[in-house]
Amino acid sequence: MANAKLLRRLTALILLFLALGSAALAEEDSDGIVYVEPTYPENAAQWDPDHPEILEPDMLRAHAAILVEMDSGTVIFEKNADQIMFPASTTKIMTTLLAVQFGNLDDMVEISANAVNIPPDSSYIGLREGERLTLRDLVYGTFVRSGNDGSIAIAEHISGSEAAFVDLMNETAAMLGCSENTHFANAHGYHDPNHYTTAADMAIIARAAMQIDAFRDVASTYVYTIPATNQQAARNVQADSINFLDPTAGKESNPYYYEGSIAGKTGYTDAAGYCFVALAERGGVELLSVVFYSSVYGRWTDTRRLMDYGFEQYISTDPISIYNEDPRYIDIMGFALDDYYSETEKYGTVRLGIRPVDEDTDVRVVGTVDEIETMKNNFSSISHVNWTREFRAPINEGDVMGILTFYPRDGGTVEYELYATRSVAAREDGPPTLEQIQAYTLADDNPFPRFSAEFVAVPGAFLFVLVLIIRRLLALGKRRRKREGRVPEPKSRSYR
Repeated sequence: MANAKLLRRLTALILLFLALGSAALAEEDSDGIVYVEPTYPENAAQWDPDHPEILEPDMLRAHAAILVEMDSGTVIFEKNADQIMFPASTTKIMTTLLAVQFGNLDDMVEISANAVNIPPDSSYIGLREGERLTLRDLVYGTFVRSGNDGSIAIAEHISGSEAAFVDLMNETAAMLGCSENTHFANAHGYHDPNHYTTAADMAIIARAAMQIDAFRDVASTYVYTIPATNQQAARNVQADSINFLDPTAGKESNPYYYEGSIAGKTGYTDAAGYCFVALAERGGVELLSVVFYSSVYGRWTDTRRLMDYGFEQYISTDPISIYNEDPRYIDIMGFALDDYYSETEKYGTVRLGIRPVDEDTDVRVVGTVDEIETMKNNFSSISHVNWTREFRAPINEGDVMGILTFYPRDGGTVEYELYATRSVAAREDGPPTLEQIQAYTLADDNPFPRFSAEFVAVPGAFLFVLVLIIRRLLALGKRRRKREGRVPEPKSRSYR
């Protein structure tokens, strides 16, 4: 009897333990959807921070993820990127994008009763009906605090109603090139079975948004003060993305901070799991990542692994750096016989430096390590040089010898000056250069060529010799004719 009672107690304790464990891993929302914390597969390879260039899909907790190079839009890594997912509050990337594109941030917005009528489990700013604030404060507060009430207020201000704004969201998604697997049903991301997207499509939307300075300013803000309004005092709002963007995040050391992080937007519902869209930059390379349905901390670690992997693959450089890997050398004619500068620049050889024609030129070339190496080895195929002067001494340091035109991959042209990096003196007994002759002629006031004895002596001597030859030939011809006109005299003959 005692043993049976003990067994029942042990069973109850085990069931209680299992229930508590399940509660730690699962949360149920009002629709009955249960969030289950994602884990790594049993046989998944371990991620090695010393070798970030090795990344496999099973090394991420997220159910879906993608990593994109911002400049070209090239997909570097993906995991279930085309699988339909719920975006939660990352939806507000689209909402904010449309706000900064179609709205005037200095406009005053009055909050409607509809905007504050949101489900009780929504994230919110705490707006009040009739409250008035600028669209700027509304946009920043909404994005940072992830307020659903603010999203509805933005939608009504831009399009007149949330329904009309949702139509604009879907039209914009299609225009940007999103697939049929993206459909918005509200302006904020609160769970709706008809509100869905994919990691690949969210990357398309976020990349378009991050290319707009006004949006990037909003997305890079993780703490914002909403000024006092007609109904409320000033208040501070803080974003969950502070963990990824701020090295301290209210602590002495933040283990989830990512060096080079620029912007981010979080999201969570039981159906969507923990989501995060992030932008980071290192060495001139910008990467955009999306993780859907990860864990509360996994969204940071997943993003870190994606970013580290991408920064191992891509580098950023510029045409000047590519040129300087193998600069041009030219040979100057008419150099002084004692010309000697270095082992590589002697006896008329000059290395050409490069500088932009327009000082404000800032062209970045982003690509994989192999792509950049190919560009270096084939620089002449992506550039053209137009030489602008003769390669003849004297040459002064800084003289422009030609114009190099570079052809970026995204079209257009960029011009650079190729200039002499050292001076080269001319031979003292060398013939004058074309430039010297032109300068000498232009400086002469006499419209006629200057007289010089050698100009007459040489042709005169030639003419004199020619006359002598002609006279000699005429004399020889006259004597020959005289001989031919004589009658020959008979000669004596003898006969035997």
